[in-house]
Amino acid sequence: MLENPLFVPVALVALVVLNLLALVLLGRLSARVSRLARGHEPAPEIPPERGGREEAAAASSGAFEAFLEEDPARRELPKKEQFAAFRRWRAAKGLNWRGPVDPG
Repeated sequence: MLENPLFVPVALVALVVLNLLALVLLGRLSARVSRLARGHEPAPEIPPERGGREEAAAASSGAFEAFLEEDPARRELPKKEQFAAFRRWRAAKGLNWRGPVDPG
């Protein structure tokens, strides 16, 4: 086996390839572990000027509260019926946003 002149170079190439494969696998494993570690960090605070969704939710919840206060019996409805009635109420009051109308 050692008499073959290609044995030593082929063995060295095989060792180098195996080492590179091990490095790639360790890199992928390290990336997964760091991604998992990032998942346990607390969420960053959103600055008030970028909180558009919270403002929209607050505005819509104010409309929903106004809807419920108009008729106290609405509070007794199941949630599904409350939201269906709320959508109809918003449409009747003209509070729904409508996209541009296609003239053609």
